Amino acid sequence: MVRLASIHHKGSTKLVAQVDDGSYVDLSSIATHTRGFFELGEVAITKAKELIGTSGEPKIPASEARLLIPLDPSTCGKALCIGMNYVDHCTEQNIPIPEEPVVFNKFPSALSGPNDPVVCDEQLTSKLDYEVELGFIIGKTVPRNIEAKDAGQYIGGYTVVHDVSARDWQLEKNGGQWLLGKCQDGYGPIGPVIVTSDELTLEKVHKLKIACRVNGETLQDSNTSNLIHKVDQLVAWLSKFMTLYPGDLVATGTPPGVGCFRKPPKWLKPGDVVECEIESIGTLVSPIVAALAAPSTSSLARKTSPGRLEGRVCIVTGGARGIGFGIASHFGLEGAAAVVIVDLNQEVLDEAAKKLHLIAPTCQYQGVACDVTDTAAVQKTWDQVASTHGRLEVVVQAAGIVGETNLKCENVNADNFDTVMSINVKGIFNGCKAALPHMTKQGFGRVVNIASISGKEGNAGMVAYSTSKAAVIGLTKAVGKEYAETGVTINSVAPAVVRTQMVEDMPPAQVKYMTDKIPMKRCGKIEEIAALVSFIASPEASFSTGFCFDATGGRSVY
Repeated sequence: MVRLASIHHKGSTKLVAQVDDGSYVDLSSIATHTRGFFELGEVAITKAKELIGTSGEPKIPASEARLLIPLDPSTCGKALCIGMNYVDHCTEQNIPIPEEPVVFNKFPSALSGPNDPVVCDEQLTSKLDYEVELGFIIGKTVPRNIEAKDAGQYIGGYTVVHDVSARDWQLEKNGGQWLLGKCQDGYGPIGPVIVTSDELTLEKVHKLKIACRVNGETLQDSNTSNLIHKVDQLVAWLSKFMTLYPGDLVATGTPPGVGCFRKPPKWLKPGDVVECEIESIGTLVSPIVAALAAPSTSSLARKTSPGRLEGRVCIVTGGARGIGFGIASHFGLEGAAAVVIVDLNQEVLDEAAKKLHLIAPTCQYQGVACDVTDTAAVQKTWDQVASTHGRLEVVVQAAGIVGETNLKCENVNADNFDTVMSINVKGIFNGCKAALPHMTKQGFGRVVNIASISGKEGNAGMVAYSTSKAAVIGLTKAVGKEYAETGVTINSVAPAVVRTQMVEDMPPAQVKYMTDKIPMKRCGKIEEIAALVSFIASPEASFSTGFCFDATGGRSVY
């Protein structure tokens, strides 16, 4: 049995075999993609096993590779799907068991890979759903009208399929738009590997545990023994109507527990992480993101270019939640080697780091508890990160508090004012002071300080917060000029109100006051801020320093 995968490694895409320790063996001497591997038949499997078993064959560590879709969409002629193919799935819908397979399709352009974001465009769908499925890939051309007993020889391998569905389009729009509900870009993640069928036989493949988890909660839990129409029967059935070719993909249907049939229904939303797992094959992870979070992180983009932050070592303060968490997530998807998230509560940090690792498994995430107002603690933490990784290249300072709001100046508590200034201003001063010696020594660095539109314009009822953010902008301008010739840039980002937990906790009247000022008439999204920060933190942003970038939906005009 060979676990076929595709990876991005040192600027190129490679067909590899995943071995027991999680590393990879290069198979490009046999074939350049999965379909070509299967077209060689048993010869390819034999050669692959020889390479895997060769003690001197160099292995590629998983930490140096980015896992891609194991079946290149350009080599997949057909992506076919089977509906209502589990006994228990039919039971939950209270429908008869189909006598014949129900067949529909996805376009190959809908396919994506492990860890690739699935876009939840909330302007298009409010009912995004998950489905875990066993998928198989045709290994050699299937003639028309074969019998089920002969089907096994035509199957190249098996994988995990996440059949994403926009249920409002599929089941409600104009009587049901199945194509638009099933075929949007990224609605067909597969992976993480394709397991060859030489040892994962038909007998074994019909006895596998299959499950789907959303944010760690198990929502689908079944066994492939519950398939109504088995894999060999599906191959024979499809051959009645069409010739199947190497690289064609068939998803065999989903077990019960999907969101649309739960009471109440459970829909996916940005920030969710879906894990589809099948015994003997592996776990396919799909982070759900908002519409603007994914352009540079699609499977096809990963094949052609590295991320903006490829190999970078980063610190993100306030990284356990909100904007900081979104930035840390985006950094991992942009290829960062390590991201240390800093906040006060170690337990919360550990949970956040686990979730971030699911979103971007090739990035090394670590949570470190540190009070940013403590100058010595910040210096020690930053030095430790630089010592551990040999460098410190990006620091994003998102830690901050709002303080008392909806109060006039005369009613603001002086102690609360001091607390806001200490965290929002002194914390950023401490972070710059600790980071800049490391960055100037290596001749490269990026510091991004999260300010606010209130620091430019001042928000009534937010005296302490507005004052602190004005100070952050001033600090950034001064320090940016001081280090302008060192290869280090220091910039800030001034968002308008962004929909975070901090904003949710504010009085509605205060949120309305701020939102009404935005020409776009909405709050910003965490993903929008994270994308802008990723650019500022990248080598591309080399001619901007001491600058305050706008992220206000048109509110700021200077």
